[in-house]
Amino acid sequence: MTFPNPKIPGLNTDDITTDITEAPNRVQGLCEAGAGELIATVDVQAGEDDWDLPLTEEHPRPVVLVHGTFGNRGYTWTKAAPLLRQHGYRIFRPDYGQHISPLLFGLGDIKESAEQLGKFVDEVLRRTGAEQVDMVGFSQGGMMPRYYLSALGGAPKVHHFIGLSPSNHGITAQGLMNLARQIPGARELVEQGAVQVAVPAWPQLQVDHAFQRELADLGETVEGVRYTVIATKYDDVVTPYESCALAETEGHYVKNIVLQDIDPEDHTPHASMPYNATVLNEVLKALES
Repeated sequence: MTFPNPKIPGLNTDDITTDITEAPNRVQGLCEAGAGELIATVDVQAGEDDWDLPLTEEHPRPVVLVHGTFGNRGYTWTKAAPLLRQHGYRIFRPDYGQHISPLLFGLGDIKESAEQLGKFVDEVLRRTGAEQVDMVGFSQGGMMPRYYLSALGGAPKVHHFIGLSPSNHGITAQGLMNLARQIPGARELVEQGAVQVAVPAWPQLQVDHAFQRELADLGETVEGVRYTVIATKYDDVVTPYESCALAETEGHYVKNIVLQDIDPEDHTPHASMPYNATVLNEVLKALES
């Protein structure tokens, strides 16, 4: 399946009825993000990474969790981090793309963010003694690492890359506004002035930007890295949701999963993906594969 030039509508959905009926699920995403921010603020110990814990024989690769636009290492992973630890994984969470905001990240130039990710991975490998990491990324964090893998020499350092609702083929401006509306503090950030000043990544994330064309030219996958994508049909940020998928290239391991193929009644929107139990169960399966 290939989406070199996906048709992405200017609006989130084709009809206002869907916008209305899905509103409660999108409010749920807002509540989950807000609850995550509260948990990350008050539970300091949960926000610490596993620098002082040895890797296990069962799970010899550290897991790097990469947040998305308007995210941070704390609130994005309040469900994933304890679950992965419960299953014996050692986790490490960078904050990347700092720009203006001291609380929300993933805002800066995406190429610079990829360089920051590379330095973080090097530090994880150095301090743990591992040869490779596994990586789980959400939204921009499910797309930006592809630049690290393809353009910055990161492929030999990553065994499995798992993307949750990744913006693999770009987003519309409307999709980005939908995201900003669901993240506490994000809407104020983008409305305080020119968007490209407050969020340099904003134009780069859009489907028609030169960065997206450059990323496509690099190829969707790199040989030797395993790729898993988990998308939701009710994505209100990355639209159409099919554009999350990566091309299934011969000789490359690529698995594209749609949440509703597992649970047809699940209406999880974009912002709720890192908190969804079914999604996180698929992450565990992918890491064990």
